[in-house]
Amino acid sequence: MKVIWITGGSSGIGFATAKKFLENNWIVIISSSNLEKLNNAKKRMAETTKVENLHVIKCDISNKSEVEKIVLSIENEIGKIDIAILNAAAYSPNKNQDFDLDNYELLIDVNLKGTLYCINSLKKVMEGRDNTIAIVSSPIGYRGWPTSGAYGMTKAAQLNLSESLFFDFKKVKIKIRVISPGFIDTEATRLNSFKMPFLKSASFAADQIYKGLVFKKRFEIYFPFLIVYFVKILRILPYWLYFYLWKKIGKF
Repeated sequence: MKVIWITGGSSGIGFATAKKFLENNWIVIISSSNLEKLNNAKKRMAETTKVENLHVIKCDISNKSEVEKIVLSIENEIGKIDIAILNAAAYSPNKNQDFDLDNYELLIDVNLKGTLYCINSLKKVMEGRDNTIAIVSSPIGYRGWPTSGAYGMTKAAQLNLSESLFFDFKKVKIKIRVISPGFIDTEATRLNSFKMPFLKSASFAADQIYKGLVFKKRFEIYFPFLIVYFVKILRILPYWLYFYLWKKIGKF
């Protein structure tokens, strides 16, 4: 059986994706920094899915040594990791457009340093095996959005990192993929104060991720198509037009 490790797997997209892979006979490891949430996630999953092949492991990805221990533990005690989905992230919408340095540092520690720590440990064990590391970024990383300085910065960095490592890791036979979900109904997005267009369920996201990772080979997995493609178009607009649109849309 193939093995997948999903960080941030106790809720939202991570939870739904874990469930999808379990239903398709994968050995699934979910981790997060909160063991209680992980155990509750396993109980919820057991209500509709067989969980014999589900493992829950507490892991704070912002702790480098802890990540190293967990990756080695999975490899030695559960199985060789075929796919790692780096999904864990901190999220805090900045509705008042305040510059909060503590918030920036928190998101850097989790979303950026945590991603790097996972990649560093996974590279050591995956090298030469033709396995996959999938980094969950966001379309918000395509361009700077109002009220999204800290979160958008980390997601832009993840996207840029994925693009660079796509070339670098090809040399050591590790596939790099990036996942860019649009608005998905999760605990995080429920913190948003605005109406989210084309909002989709976490199970919809899980279906797209499973199909994209297992059956397709393209670098970026993005969904839903309309909203993400619209943001991709915004990416190429000149600054004067981009800023003008935000002024008209939200008086920013």
